[in-house]
Amino acid sequence: MTSESFVIVIDIPSIKKYVFGTDYLNEIRGASTQLDRLNQVEMKQRLHEHLGADHVKLIYANGGSAQFLVHGCAEGSVKTACKKMVQYIRAQTGGEVQVVYGIAPLKDESSYQEAVRMAHFQLRCHREFATCHRSVSLMPTMMECKSASHLPAAHIVDQGAGDAALLSQASFQKDQHGRDARRHGLWAEWMKHLADTKPWPAEEQWNKLRCESMTDIDQYIGVVYADGNAMGKIVQALDRPETFRQFSKIVDKSIREACFTSLSQISQPEVEQVREALEHPHPRFDPLAADILLLGGDDLLVAVPADRALDFALQVTKGFERLTQEKIAALQNEKTQQFFRDQLGDRGFTISCGVAIAKSNYPFYLSLELAEQLLKNAKRQDSHIAQGAARIDFHVVAGANSHDLKKVREDTYQVSNDSSAPRTLRPLSCSQLETLRDTVQELHKVGFPRNKLHELQEAALTKEATRADWHIRNIFVRCRHELERSERRALWQAVADLCPKGYEFNFPWFQRDDQRLLCIADLVEAYDLFQR
Repeated sequence: MTSESFVIVIDIPSIKKYVFGTDYLNEIRGASTQLDRLNQVEMKQRLHEHLGADHVKLIYANGGSAQFLVHGCAEGSVKTACKKMVQYIRAQTGGEVQVVYGIAPLKDESSYQEAVRMAHFQLRCHREFATCHRSVSLMPTMMECKSASHLPAAHIVDQGAGDAALLSQASFQKDQHGRDARRHGLWAEWMKHLADTKPWPAEEQWNKLRCESMTDIDQYIGVVYADGNAMGKIVQALDRPETFRQFSKIVDKSIREACFTSLSQISQPEVEQVREALEHPHPRFDPLAADILLLGGDDLLVAVPADRALDFALQVTKGFERLTQEKIAALQNEKTQQFFRDQLGDRGFTISCGVAIAKSNYPFYLSLELAEQLLKNAKRQDSHIAQGAARIDFHVVAGANSHDLKKVREDTYQVSNDSSAPRTLRPLSCSQLETLRDTVQELHKVGFPRNKLHELQEAALTKEATRADWHIRNIFVRCRHELERSERRALWQAVADLCPKGYEFNFPWFQRDDQRLLCIADLVEAYDLFQR
């Protein structure tokens, strides 16, 4: 058989299903760390093993996907190597992760874009035929897994104090990786980031700094889910392997660095306590109130205390754009740099965020589902929003049906295509969220009473716009008005500052043509969601 060159594209479409198929934080960490290693290390090693390191060139491998160039190999050998790589990953994940791939011949660099398109088409075809999930009968003789009830138990795991858990092969491997992930993986990357600038505990103590469960983070937590904007358009335009490699490197390194820096900033009180404890002969450390659940490519998922979630979302969003802009400007290859400037102008890549706020014992899969809906809403393209602009949407779970964002926004906040008076500005741009943070701080300074906040919330969400207007004005008149501590002035100014560009401010409404907007609910719900 003749030797040829090929493009291989690989994807793991079941990442979130595998990682978040459990509510146990240890297994979530383990699955995330395990897939990160399989994606970034094992894929390349398996191809090197079967094809030879000299024949395989890595373009990128992160975020659950990868791309390789193979030179001087027969097509049959390449297909065999890919099949064995898939079998290895499935075995490492208890058969619960389905890897799909596409292979296309590469004539020369000028045919690279076409080869990538053909490989992705083949990958999509494989994905369509690989969506079915095996069904395992647990009756009458099999015990079900404690973590994933659709799978049969295969291991007994000692949980201490005489307790034991029956786990499937997949859950057992997650659990084992989770124990190791307390000191390694994504957590270790953040710890190394903190150790780069000032004294930090030794590696063997890093496990003491990580929370055991979601409830240890805080009573209320924010699940922050971020994803890149308009990345598909950029990917389709990538014309050379080197451009693709730099694109992947810039995005992946920037999302990680932005995440670690932002987490360090919002965790500053705990971080300083840890460093102060190092000064004692026998230091004792309290866990850092945060956890990284998924990170890589242009994806990010973290859990933080509710009153730090919006600060984190704002900082990571701004930090990612700044870092990508700096990395593009620092590129040595002028042709690659010019490509990104043609696509982005003088700005960097952007991400948007969905932030779900709920009690820490709220079912995690529902918080994740809500965060995904919020992210999708934040990335929605509006005619008056620049394409690819970063936006942030948030929602506080207040009832059993609060995770159904579309229904809540339509029924409670009057957000629909035919609505003339929506009761929220969300999703917000970074500048709008910064303004919201500043206005909330001003309300805190005057000690705005909570009973009036509750009244304002009820008034703002009154279905009839005229009744909502009357109730809000009535509450406004009853607010205290003193020379140095005026609740009335603070409320008026807070609403005025949030008026979007192009709208006329007529307290409490913002008006443009026949549409009116109301931001009172945003103010009230964000009152406890920022660090003071």
